[in-house]
Amino acid sequence: MKRGLLLFSIMFVFVLFLTSFTIAANETNDTGDIVLDDEDESKTQVEKAYDCLQDKVDECSTSLEDNIFTLLAIKKCKSEVLDEMSNDECWPKGGCKVKETAQAILALDKAGTNTNEAEEWLISRNQTPSNLVWLLQIDSSQATTCTIKYRSESHQISIDKDKKINSGAGACLSLEKNWWLRISSNCFGEEFEIQCHDSSFTSSLLFKKSTSPTYYVSSDPHEASAEGTTTEKVFSVCFGEGGTCSYEGSLWATLVLNYLGYDSSAYIPYLVTMADENQKFLPESFLYSLTGLTPFRVDLLQRQESNQFWEADTHKFYDTALALYPFQDDAPQEKSNSMDWLLEVQGSDGCWGTIKETAFLLHSIWPGESRGASQASVTDDDCEEEGYYCMSQFSCEGEILSGYSCAGVQKCCDIPSGDSCEEQGGEICGIGDECSISTSEAGDTSECCLGYCREIVDQSDCAAYGGICRNSCFDEESESSDECTSLSDVCCIEQTTPEPSYWWVWLLLILIILLILGIIFRDRLRPYWLRLKSMFGKPKPGEKGRPGQRPPMPSSRIPMRRPVPRRVIPPSQGHVPRKPSPPKKEAGEIDDVLKKLKDMGK
Repeated sequence: MKRGLLLFSIMFVFVLFLTSFTIAANETNDTGDIVLDDEDESKTQVEKAYDCLQDKVDECSTSLEDNIFTLLAIKKCKSEVLDEMSNDECWPKGGCKVKETAQAILALDKAGTNTNEAEEWLISRNQTPSNLVWLLQIDSSQATTCTIKYRSESHQISIDKDKKINSGAGACLSLEKNWWLRISSNCFGEEFEIQCHDSSFTSSLLFKKSTSPTYYVSSDPHEASAEGTTTEKVFSVCFGEGGTCSYEGSLWATLVLNYLGYDSSAYIPYLVTMADENQKFLPESFLYSLTGLTPFRVDLLQRQESNQFWEADTHKFYDTALALYPFQDDAPQEKSNSMDWLLEVQGSDGCWGTIKETAFLLHSIWPGESRGASQASVTDDDCEEEGYYCMSQFSCEGEILSGYSCAGVQKCCDIPSGDSCEEQGGEICGIGDECSISTSEAGDTSECCLGYCREIVDQSDCAAYGGICRNSCFDEESESSDECTSLSDVCCIEQTTPEPSYWWVWLLLILIILLILGIIFRDRLRPYWLRLKSMFGKPKPGEKGRPGQRPPMPSSRIPMRRPVPRRVIPPSQGHVPRKPSPPKKEAGEIDDVLKKLKDMGK
């Protein structure tokens, strides 16, 4: 039994030592491994993502959307997309939709397939939005009279020096708040010819949602001198399904047709006015691609959450890919932040979420890096390999070239825009200022602020503790109460994980070793144990008596005995029996007792 206990103790100590060495070895591996360069590591992860997508679509999905985005990303599943076509013109089979048809057209065009019939079907879905109000504005620096012609009719109006209009102009133009002429919905598509006689003037079209007070200018104003003429025409359409406009479908259809070279200006008013009600579709991404206007860029970048991703409709991966779609030729800081986050949350198999999400992320953020992308028989030459530039058409100062391919919905341009920061609608922040969003490159500066410049406030309180000011803290950071530059920012401090301590392991080992030694040398240690025990059991000096005997208590401390109360027995009603007398002792015993009492009395 004793041998078994000893053997068990030795084995237990060995296991603990082995565990501690294993932990130490693991820590060494964590800090001692060769770390790849960030760029090489990210490239490896992107290649892993392409491999994962290839593996998942060896047998193409039954989902049309999966196959469309797979075709966009790695040029596979083309036949599966074509199989889902209905009547050789729209998708999906048995119930054509605007969004799916537009996406399929984009994927097939990228794969070199003719989509003319599908494009015609898409354009046939045009219809007039019923909730837009259009206004004609005529502005003059002084009072004047003007003639407005339409439908072979002429109508006279007067404009006062305070720029108020005195009357309407026929059935199509009614007076609106004395400042504008409201265009009847029955007159959309009519040309209005304006001529003012006494002064130079400008004309333009305004539009707004019927329930909104916000007005938008549809185009640049047209100028003319006195007796000159300008022409305005309302042409506003959307893409409809079931008799009503489909907002998401209109976003995708407008983007794709614009990429294919169609005029998209007639669709923009509907997309702009209805954007507030459809934020879950990230309309700023489409509108920035379509117009190149700074406000859409600013709003889009500011919608990034936690400096990591976009989440407009609970789909982080898809929404992030969609938000970064206009920036394939641009690299704002928000894009770099999202790329870092995506590589951090990438699945162990290399994919992100679903097949559609993985394919869209690769197509949007890391296009052209697939080993399988060359499988498609695309006849167009690569734009950038031929020495040209891939960009949005609004960033092109020269001509848009046909016959050259670019990623996403970009166009091939021969001369990029050299617009200054001011011409792009931005400003260059001065010393002590910072931009509210990431800066972009312009013809006269590499740091053009397309947001707004704000003063840099001393962040010493936050920086003193190693904090960084953000809109919201990352998961691995904790929020501090220290002040930041902006009232909307919080001070984020990185959470430091304390190094693990193993002192308790060593303490346990020492105790076990001492226990084992005590068991082995118990016979030799017994006398010392008894001596130690006797030292704690010795009486104090000056005390008498046997060990363990209680010493007498000093007289001054003799406790008084507490009197015991006498029990009073209540008298009973009946006869009280006499107490039986003790048994009589023998005569000899009585004599002895009397004798002792007599002796004591002497």
